Amino acid sequence: MDVEVMNALLLPVTLTFLLLLEAKALPAEHRMHGPYRWVCTGLSVVVIGFGLYMIPQALGW
Repeated sequence: MDVEVMNALLLPVTLTFLLLLEAKALPAEHRMHGPYRWVCTGLSVVVIGFGLYMIPQALGW
């Protein structure tokens, strides 16, 4: 149970960092472009939202 709570707390930070890293650190030819970028960003936002939604339930609030 504690691992799930830790995952829900760290997942937004990790996914945000990975998206920013992809956008800033990679050379232009290796970055995501077009619809693929929007799909990956949208799915990341959905996963982050579900993770944050589950925190109160996991803590028993």
